[in-house]
Amino acid sequence: MENLMNWYNHKCEDAGYNRLGVMAFVLLIHTCIIIPATLLAISMNGNNLVEFLLMTIFSFGLLVSLLGDLPQKIVFPVFGVSILVHLGIILVNVL
Repeated sequence: MENLMNWYNHKCEDAGYNRLGVMAFVLLIHTCIIIPATLLAISMNGNNLVEFLLMTIFSFGLLVSLLGDLPQKIVFPVFGVSILVHLGIILVNVL
């Protein structure tokens, strides 16, 4: 487990040197692929306000972590959790 944490810390330090590239990649994936798919799934299933609120909170949390210049150790888990919540909303609405 310690080797995994050392690997993660090392990768986060390496990503810190290219902050703008990481920020552009995360914003591209999130705002151009994930959010439109989630909005489409929500709107096709009756515009559930709770799902829309969850999507908005996690999207805003990711945006704050990126624009707040937080370390990559925080940005990557927030991005992962946001992706999981969005994909969960999509799966709930599609199935």
